[in-house]
Amino acid sequence: MKSMWLMPLALTPLVLLTGAAPAASPLSAVMRDRLVTEAGVLLPEHLAFDRATNAVRTGGGSTSTIRTTDRWTGQRWSLVTTRGRQPSAREYSDYQRSSAAIPVPGYYQLSAIIAAATGSSTDAQGRTVLLIPVMPADSVRTNTGDISSHLQGEARLVKHGDTTWVDQLHVTAHEPFKLSMLIKVVGFEQTSEYAPGPDGKPRLVSQASKSNGTMFGFAGGEKAESSFVYR
Repeated sequence: MKSMWLMPLALTPLVLLTGAAPAASPLSAVMRDRLVTEAGVLLPEHLAFDRATNAVRTGGGSTSTIRTTDRWTGQRWSLVTTRGRQPSAREYSDYQRSSAAIPVPGYYQLSAIIAAATGSSTDAQGRTVLLIPVMPADSVRTNTGDISSHLQGEARLVKHGDTTWVDQLHVTAHEPFKLSMLIKVVGFEQTSEYAPGPDGKPRLVSQASKSNGTMFGFAGGEKAESSFVYR
């Protein structure tokens, strides 16, 4: 059976759609504007990296594991390996088509996401968490379309000295939604982790995702983990 899941590589744990959101506090406009500006200048054309992804897909009574390595040069994507070997011409063509539909992952994406934050809360360790009730358009896409309007996010801040950045973005579904006419997504969760690079600027270092739903009445889903190595 053809895989039913074409979720973004993020990529994370099953969403419980009945969970209550944290209570929001007023968000400092000065803090938000500074974070938006700092993220917005870290554009993907200034970076080059390899991404290794392990995805496990279930559906129709079967399970498949797909391991891929792809490369972003700062200008274009290329598929390096898939299933432990060089990709076939068909696999490469399919990859080029699907990768063109999804934004290059990176810290710069937080610029629009943080701008959509409407409040903040404090976690158990005393860290500030920015609350995004609806993810902005095009912030989370699959190769079949934009699913951002169905999602909400929490961006966790860390501070060292005078520097503050987002070290984790956690995205969950706030409602079930259709990925296509055939696929209904019941749960979706994505976690992105960020850390400073050698230049002190934050970079995306890993993503993990988890989704589940139905297709043709069959239950299925996907788990994926990706790591990023900068070149």
